[in-house]
Amino acid sequence: MPINRKWDLKKLITAAQEFPLRSREKVTFEYVLLRGVNDSDQDAREVAELVRGVKAKINLIALNPGPGIDYKTPEEKRVKDFQEILIRAGVPTFIRRPRGRDIYAACGQLKRTLEATA
Repeated sequence: MPINRKWDLKKLITAAQEFPLRSREKVTFEYVLLRGVNDSDQDAREVAELVRGVKAKINLIALNPGPGIDYKTPEEKRVKDFQEILIRAGVPTFIRRPRGRDIYAACGQLKRTLEATA
């Protein structure tokens, strides 16, 4: 995962494993899918392995495109296939439905749109 150069994922996973949770609670990880960058079947298997042993669930977010963003949104089928791999690995996984994407008001778009017009 490209962000791993900046953040230590091992420390994050250790913290998630040690976080005190009640019996029905889970740590939620948000995973933004970028077409051709981190949305392959292999990436899904790596995510499943990363959270093994963590009482976790994952929210998948297909990239919300906008001005000045060089990455692309994965196809809907690719997102569903990614989700299915995680679910088969025993990781509860949900797809976050975008709201406001058509008017650049979805998660991550507002700030980027404002920067692009400034």
